[in-house]
Amino acid sequence: MKKLFWIIFFYLISFSVCNSQSNSQENGFNILMVGNSASATGKGEAVSATSGDATILWYNPAAVQISQYSNFCFCHNSYLFDNKIENASLIIKRGNKSYGLGIVYLNYGKLDKTNESGSIIGEYHPIDIVIASNYAMRISPYFSFGSNLKIVYEKIDIESSWGTCTDFGLVYDSFIKGFNFAFVIQNIGLFSTKMKNVRTEFPLSYTIGTCHELNISKQSKLSISSDLIKYENEDIKLNLGLEYTFGEAIYTRLGYKVNYDEEDFSAGLGIKINHYKFDYSFTPFQSELENVHRFSISYDF
Repeated sequence: MKKLFWIIFFYLISFSVCNSQSNSQENGFNILMVGNSASATGKGEAVSATSGDATILWYNPAAVQISQYSNFCFCHNSYLFDNKIENASLIIKRGNKSYGLGIVYLNYGKLDKTNESGSIIGEYHPIDIVIASNYAMRISPYFSFGSNLKIVYEKIDIESSWGTCTDFGLVYDSFIKGFNFAFVIQNIGLFSTKMKNVRTEFPLSYTIGTCHELNISKQSKLSISSDLIKYENEDIKLNLGLEYTFGEAIYTRLGYKVNYDEEDFSAGLGIKINHYKFDYSFTPFQSELENVHRFSISYDF
């Protein structure tokens, strides 16, 4: 069984590499590249090897299995230029198997429609929607595997496109106490339609991540994490994150991104009361772009 799993997994890696080499189209479905978790963005989205709330399924489908509880999370993202992103995610743990669902809705608001001379002739309301289903399982005492199947829809004025893609992830609980290693392939395109006679391609990415959790005292711990990410046709990017936890009730986070055009520093705060957790993150953008604030509430069960 394990041998068959590895054969299938490396076949999928080979398929995604071949698919990316043959794809010369410009990527679309950019909603898939936007961070939609307050807890994750607070530590620079360096989370592929970490546990977390239900939004972790968007970063590594296998990390759902190492999360401690079943969880529901709702996140509001006040994004650039008054764009709003709403995200609802759910994970349910059942022993060595886990299941998840998630939906992301991006509302661009009202935009002016102009003619060739630049005169305003009306308005339109672009939207993006992503729906994901997740399955994860522990395949050995050290390895967890997970996958997402995602349906993506985007609409610009009267033109629209939709498609399906998949993610695959691994988490390795190493022999070093508190140290995890992760590998993720995201947005492997399965099918997509055309927009204005051009087929929309998915932003294929590969991530290698690590996380080391250190016990500082009986009541506090420090998590140090990193993600190395390669998007097709882009330079390698690095996400770094720190999270300090006190009494399993207060979470402070710092993040830093390397080789991004508009992002670098981020920060966040989390407070847990009984089964409820409230998270906030702040991401300043460079040049004239606005700062981004994300808020979430989650419930463990």
